[in-house]
Amino acid sequence: MKKLFLLAIILFYSNAQSNWTFVSTVPTSPNISSISVVDQNLIWVAATAGKVYRTTDAGTTWVLRNTGLPASDLYGISALDSSSCWVGTVAGSIYRTTNGGFNWTLQLSVSGSFTNGIKMFDANYGIYYGDPTAAGQPYQLRYTTNGGTNWTLSPGAPIAGNEFGVINAWDWTDTARIWIGSANITANATTANIYKTTVGYRGGSWSTVSLTGVGGTAGLYYQAVAFTNASNGMAGSNGSNFRKTTDGGVTWQTVTNPPGLVSFAAINMVGLKDGSNTIRVSVNTTTGNFAYKTTDLGTTWISEPLPAQGTTNGLQHMQFVNSTLGYAGGNAGTFFKYSNISVNIKMAIEGLYNASTNSHNLRDTVRVYLRNNTSPYAVVDSSKTVIDSLTLIGKCVFENAPSGTYYMQFKYRSGVETWSKTGGETYSTGNSYSYNLALTASQAFGSNMVQVDASPVTFAIYSGDVNQDGFVDGSDGSLVDNDAFNFIGGYVSTDVNGDFIVDGSDAAIVDNNGFNFVGKVTP
Repeated sequence: MKKLFLLAIILFYSNAQSNWTFVSTVPTSPNISSISVVDQNLIWVAATAGKVYRTTDAGTTWVLRNTGLPASDLYGISALDSSSCWVGTVAGSIYRTTNGGFNWTLQLSVSGSFTNGIKMFDANYGIYYGDPTAAGQPYQLRYTTNGGTNWTLSPGAPIAGNEFGVINAWDWTDTARIWIGSANITANATTANIYKTTVGYRGGSWSTVSLTGVGGTAGLYYQAVAFTNASNGMAGSNGSNFRKTTDGGVTWQTVTNPPGLVSFAAINMVGLKDGSNTIRVSVNTTTGNFAYKTTDLGTTWISEPLPAQGTTNGLQHMQFVNSTLGYAGGNAGTFFKYSNISVNIKMAIEGLYNASTNSHNLRDTVRVYLRNNTSPYAVVDSSKTVIDSLTLIGKCVFENAPSGTYYMQFKYRSGVETWSKTGGETYSTGNSYSYNLALTASQAFGSNMVQVDASPVTFAIYSGDVNQDGFVDGSDGSLVDNDAFNFIGGYVSTDVNGDFIVDGSDAAIVDNNGFNFVGKVTP
């Protein structure tokens, strides 16, 4: 049966920006059902009419590699490198190539089944997700320990009722923890199952959780599943439903839909396993296809508008190389790239820095702006990060900036605005960078920093600009003095040294920098 259930109607607008871009259309424009991203350049795609394509230049060019494959539609693909790849068929078969797709060999054929996904963790061990052959029969949850020479049915594989699997509707955090979505094809169904194991396919222990939702005449499909770690995950359905879990899928809670998104089918989800708790979802409506991101399990959503080709053809399957780079395949052979700029910032803040411990007194938030490196130095993007008190490092992700050369502008609640060194830094989307502002004074524009430690040598942005007017002067001192007189404490900008008490130690920093006419220095 056809697995990607499309639906709905929607009226909404978004003024957000996104770094999803259209890359290319694979030859003959088949519908892409599944992709396998090996690295930033090597990607394989499975598509309709027996087509497997491979790119070694991130989708700029494609070559057809399907000798020996049937002409039927292909679903599920997993590649390890440029030579070894496994792909599934609409008829529940698995084929393997060891020579880059010049030849394919049949490994498994299960009559009456349907391939939903394949994942090879290494050259020997892999798992397979296929439809039950009929109601009352087990899901085809099979594993291999010898590269696919044998595919063994998982002990205790769930027995299906009036249901099927859904392509790409699964996720895992390791070989043991795996979650699988399903489709209840009863008309107007109000529940559908999520299957889970914490001991892996070989362990053979599966649990079933029934998720509620609103099914249409074709039933209720939970066809989008993503986890960021062993505890946190989400699932989306064809019936305008999102659900979340914080206990590894034991219990699930209702999630508020993105603003304006009323009636839709969730098509695919991807969860980043990098600690960011980021989940991306693609949805289909009668007015087009859309993409969203959440970092708090759906409490808040960020729209990530698609290029025109994506709005028309959708993101049928997404995979990410890392937090800055991902790819997706769509209908009509469309192929897309997601990229942003990630910068690990190391910085010290004068008032917070403790030379005896070589650390800050507390973790605190800094806002970093990317600005053009030519006048009038317009803001292109911004990112908020938390500077760790021990490492002095925070990660900034710039979602909207294209590749280019930029100044970074650092702003802290009681610090003097500071810019990165003269000329700016050159960044390319899809890559991660580091910038050590604390290394030398010259890392700041105009060398506008103060040395706060000799071992290790550490430079910090100046503190004391309490009112954020760009200068440390009497107006800042008055604010500190007034709060100290009134015994103000807590997380306030007049607490310059971060000990949660406004007193003479804060006033001393402000007075000293005011006496020395400290202020911002900008291009």
